[in-house]
Amino acid sequence: MHRQHDWLPVLGQEVQIKLDGSVVRTGLVDGVTNDGAIIWIAAHGATPRAMFERARGFSVWIDYKWDSSG
Repeated sequence: MHRQHDWLPVLGQEVQIKLDGSVVRTGLVDGVTNDGAIIWIAAHGATPRAMFERARGFSVWIDYKWDSSG
């Protein structure tokens, strides 16, 4: 996984959200503010849609397709 500093390009991608190095959520990005400061992860099953703010220390991590085996 690679840290994604620019959150705008991950719209529609599967990501991990981390806080202090620990994964707090994994899911599909279904919204990003125009300034890239806030990201929303789509609801999945019983897990509701969630919002994460860069200012609160959250980071976004993505598995680049060219790094994946298979």
